[in-house]
Amino acid sequence: MSKLFSALIALSVGGIFPVALFLYCLVKKRYVKAFLLGCLTFIIFQLMLRMPLLQLLSKNSIGFNLFQSLHPFLYMLFLAITAGIFEEVGRYLIMKYCLKKNDSFQTAVFFGLGHGGIEAFLFLGINAMIYFFTTSPDSLNSDFLWGSLERIIAMILHVELSIIVMKGVKEKNIKYLWLAIILHGMVDSMITIVQFFGEQSLLLTESLFGISVLCLGFYSMKLKKEWSVTK
Repeated sequence: MSKLFSALIALSVGGIFPVALFLYCLVKKRYVKAFLLGCLTFIIFQLMLRMPLLQLLSKNSIGFNLFQSLHPFLYMLFLAITAGIFEEVGRYLIMKYCLKKNDSFQTAVFFGLGHGGIEAFLFLGINAMIYFFTTSPDSLNSDFLWGSLERIIAMILHVELSIIVMKGVKEKNIKYLWLAIILHGMVDSMITIVQFFGEQSLLLTESLFGISVLCLGFYSMKLKKEWSVTK
């Protein structure tokens, strides 16, 4: 039953919630563009650019494969840092050129929800649906519960990073982009470092991830107070 409950939670977080957010935007006729552009940012800069480039290097570069084999810890840090660079630069470019007149705090929030929502749908929701509808309850993976928690925290992180980047776009100040890249890289790198302690570090990993996002939340609220409210 606990495994079935885990799958239901994963299905809700990774499937129902992102779809419900999009339907909310459609019904309210607000922030649809921001939400979809957030989704598109993840698809283009992560799935269509970063991941294929890493696969290309893995298939064609002996030096890259040696680096991956001989220095797994540094390789994982490399993955964390490149994720920050690709996603935050992508976020900045899409916001700057596609949301020129929509730089409100709320727009940034829904952009982040789109970014985190599509990531949750692709990496958690689809797997949860496949497991839920094709696997017997006794063989369902209880790790879905941890995956759901991680996706929730990640969605909040994407909202916070979107707020930071949008602040930079709004004020035409590139320092906010650099800040988002550094923060994204630091959070991912911290998770990487903790994971080297072994499988028993799962609770510690998610706890530190959550604490990091909580701290960023305070900074996001500080930025909100500085924001001139535009809807």
